Amino acid sequence: MDSSEKFSSLKLRTAVLFLILFLSVGGAFLMLFHYMEEQEKLKAVYTAESTVRQVEAQLNRYLAESELIRRIVVQDGDLSESNFNTLSRLMQDSSGVIKAHELAKNGVVNQIFPMAGNEEAMGLDMLENPERKKEACLARDSGEYTIAGPFELMQGGMGVLLFDPVYYQHDFWGFSILVLDWDRLLEETEISSLEQAGYHYTIWKTGPDGQQVIIAQSEAEQYHDALTVDCEVPNDTWHFEIEPVNGWVRPGLWFGS
Repeated sequence: MDSSEKFSSLKLRTAVLFLILFLSVGGAFLMLFHYMEEQEKLKAVYTAESTVRQVEAQLNRYLAESELIRRIVVQDGDLSESNFNTLSRLMQDSSGVIKAHELAKNGVVNQIFPMAGNEEAMGLDMLENPERKKEACLARDSGEYTIAGPFELMQGGMGVLLFDPVYYQHDFWGFSILVLDWDRLLEETEISSLEQAGYHYTIWKTGPDGQQVIIAQSEAEQYHDALTVDCEVPNDTWHFEIEPVNGWVRPGLWFGS
């Protein structure tokens, strides 16, 4: 083999070696990219589920406020208007999250505190009203509290209803209902801190007519590669769409910054 042939052979082996090295390094970077992306998505899933659990815990805290009223009804079979007003007055919170407390015997609202400003809700049949029927029936049939809304309230303003079913001697008696200011409750859970943590998000559920009901969302309106996390809440599923502002794998992560 003359020198030119040896040189050509060396060039070929060098090219093949470079190609193998290039493919190996490229494959390693691709594997690293997918690993980092998977880790970021796992982190997002945890963030979404933790956020929903935090909101749920806050709802449970307010629901506990009406526990005494429910126990009295379970024990005595009813609650006088004066006792209802006294207990409901004690339940009012300084932050203004609780807009009103209602009793709905047989599903029909028959007591409200405070009455002023909430007169439109009196006599409302929760088991028949189109916007409230689905959640009311779920609460009645399951024995678990159910969240209706957020929607425009009969008494005005946006809010949610917490249906707490009450049973007397194993028979359905009606509901103890909390009317909550949804925006103020979300402020208490500091859900907006997700944006400060670098996430775009939308939390939504399916409404009574199959339409999408927005529970909470960041200012971003468009998503490029959002991850959807389904979170179970009592008698419902919340869909949490979440995406990092700078994408799943930021350029700085490659260099540890």
